[in-house]
Amino acid sequence: MELHQLRYFVAVAETGSFSRGAERCGITQPSLSQQILKLEDELDQRLFDRLGRSVQMTPSGRILLPRAQKILAEVNSASKAVQQDIMEGKGSLTVGAIPTIAPYLLPSALSELRKRFPDAELHIVEETTDRLVQMLVRAEIDCAIMSPPVEEAHLSEEALFKEDLKVILPPKHPLAKSDSDVRLSSLHGQEAIVLQPMHCLSTQIDAFCKASGVTRNVTCSTSQLTTLYNLVGLGMGLSIVPTMFIDQLGAKEPSCVVKDFSGRKPNRVISMYWHSGRVRNPLADYLADTIRAANS
Repeated sequence: MELHQLRYFVAVAETGSFSRGAERCGITQPSLSQQILKLEDELDQRLFDRLGRSVQMTPSGRILLPRAQKILAEVNSASKAVQQDIMEGKGSLTVGAIPTIAPYLLPSALSELRKRFPDAELHIVEETTDRLVQMLVRAEIDCAIMSPPVEEAHLSEEALFKEDLKVILPPKHPLAKSDSDVRLSSLHGQEAIVLQPMHCLSTQIDAFCKASGVTRNVTCSTSQLTTLYNLVGLGMGLSIVPTMFIDQLGAKEPSCVVKDFSGRKPNRVISMYWHSGRVRNPLADYLADTIRAANS
């Protein structure tokens, strides 16, 4: 017994006609009649007496009608309840993000999401790209905020915005004393503090430097942008960091000089990923819209 068969049965019972029932359901009369016959075969009961052009319900039909109407009403009510919950943002969202994005982008975005949907249950997972990809494939998280390229055929991507990278310099560095922006090529041979290779940002920056023929003299590597910033401030070398990290510093007393790059600026794309075989969580849709609007 299938729902559409019950709908067809109720339509014929309430209109008193196979033709009017088919019209109500938006299908042809032969198709409707065939489905009614299948329902009768499954129940092993005749539901209608076909008396020429008139249709009369049998005793079995009269017994089934209120039950079928109740089933369809409950299905309709459940459908409306689900739609209402979606509109109100009820449910939970588990979002992953790489460490060079999570602390700088997600707090404000999720705060806005929570203001709009106070009943939403939100969870954050901070992991490296490789680990987040595995969690998406295993359906352990709903979506992830990462920076391409991400090599995994089972994932879908939606680009949210593009972020420029900046150079940070010790206050006494010669490049820090100039009023002009910094050319990427001017970093060649300079002492540098870098992120460890576990971060995709490290790989991206290495690619930018290699494309420009820039080789840096790496004096120290770290896994945290805040540590990197403090090391630069102590004069141990220069570095390249995301704009969102600099913006997050706010009004704090700067220990580094921050400069833009001149010419073609190195940048990274910030994207949302989810499993292609899954319906994207509606809360993830709202989160994507919130992030994009805040960075447009």
